[in-house]
Amino acid sequence: MISTFRNLAKRTAVVSGAVLVATTLSTASVVSASAKTCHSANGFKVSGPTAKATCAGLAYYAGKTITWVAADNVGGGFDQNARAYAPYLSKYLGANINVINIPAGNTVAGMNYVAGTNNSNPGLTVGWLNIGPIVEDKVLNIAGGVQFNAAGEAMLGGTAPNYTITVAYKSAACASWDNGLAGLLANNSATNVVTEPIQTTGSTTFNEMMLNGIFGIHYKAIPGYASTTQVVQGWARGDGCIITTPLSSAGPFLAAGTAVALISNVTVPSTTAYAQYLTGVPNYLQAEKTYAKYIVSKTSKAAVVPLNEAGHTVRVFFVPPKTPQTEQAALRAAFKWAGLNNNLHTYLASLGSPYGYTDPKTCKTGYLKYLAYTYKVKPFLAAIGG
Repeated sequence: MISTFRNLAKRTAVVSGAVLVATTLSTASVVSASAKTCHSANGFKVSGPTAKATCAGLAYYAGKTITWVAADNVGGGFDQNARAYAPYLSKYLGANINVINIPAGNTVAGMNYVAGTNNSNPGLTVGWLNIGPIVEDKVLNIAGGVQFNAAGEAMLGGTAPNYTITVAYKSAACASWDNGLAGLLANNSATNVVTEPIQTTGSTTFNEMMLNGIFGIHYKAIPGYASTTQVVQGWARGDGCIITTPLSSAGPFLAAGTAVALISNVTVPSTTAYAQYLTGVPNYLQAEKTYAKYIVSKTSKAAVVPLNEAGHTVRVFFVPPKTPQTEQAALRAAFKWAGLNNNLHTYLASLGSPYGYTDPKTCKTGYLKYLAYTYKVKPFLAAIGG
């Protein structure tokens, strides 16, 4: 493969143990499957302890088409991120990246699809692991749900933690809940319950159920929504007062003054779109300290750890385990390079989406910890699925 590179400033990055240096080049040498150093399609010189495997993977992917499964609808968080990352992976790998949407089952169908390529050209279909429904399906034994063992998949890296926001709609029917988390906790009772549209499964649903359980919130779940888009649409038309959803989905309502943020999973960087509407809004850790008097039962106290783990979950980039190690090396390097790219950071921040990079080991450790703790708070998940 001979590639032409234009106007590439010199820069250096370390990707999966390989040192990559982009230089001004007119052409690059053919990437050999046995090369110990090589150049990626966008001009990075690949060297270091994992360079041979990475170079072999680059040789394999050059000119091929990779299918990236976005396991939600067009415009959803997984879709936005796949389409944002795809051009960067394409530049590095010299491959075409085709993003497709498989939204059924609240991301489960899309994950099952990627995992199902394990015996058919593994490595040419990639996707996101959505840890929330994987954990919930396993804990609740949901029939027909996740059809693979997530811990056995090849986790090649992750985004920064998702920005998840719990918001109240501003309307006469929801007036008891739009004065912040303190107001909600003070006004809530068994005879004055919060109404909450929820997805059947998912990280945001898990977070919402954990928040209810930890702080003893009396609520009525309105289940059955198949996606984030459907939840937001139902909430906006008055189906319920409070939802937990990505910042990128809630942000336009905050900006329009039709919603109030109550709590966020993490502190959102000030450079992120809609961050200005979160001033004074506590994150999970802060709320657990400020409103500790509401966390009274043993089960509620046990739920603090899995909520905090859930609050730091990331979108994990993965392929099935039979994907050759050389291909995994190239994909891993490409994803890390994209995750550290400042241009991508700027674009994702403009959407209100997380930006940054999480290494594969941390992704897997976080998933296993999340799964282990979730069993302790199974009763709080009873509302899922109706």
